[in-house]
Amino acid sequence: MCEGQSLAHVPDPVPQPMTDPTGPTYPPAGLAFVAVMLVAGPLLALLFKAHPSLVASIPGLMWLLGLALLFDVAVNVLSMQGRLAGPLPMAWRAGGFIAGGLAHVATAALVG
Repeated sequence: MCEGQSLAHVPDPVPQPMTDPTGPTYPPAGLAFVAVMLVAGPLLALLFKAHPSLVASIPGLMWLLGLALLFDVAVNVLSMQGRLAGPLPMAWRAGGFIAGGLAHVATAALVG
């Protein structure tokens, strides 16, 4: 530091108002995935109740996992084409599948 100069004369910066939104942002693909899983889980349970032969070779939750895979591939293709901001985050994949699986199991238990 130069002799004779101090930082006492420098004013504190005035805080500027934030113009960006401060709340969390949710990916549209993630919200759509959770919604699809929450609808598909109970619908698959009702379908398996009406047609039990569908689950004879492939368990019920594997059908839900297959639907999740198809949705994920479609989101990846759209993100590579630039139509979506990016691929589906892993937390949304796991959360959506777990929510759909719980809805599937609950519906299957209620239907019998």
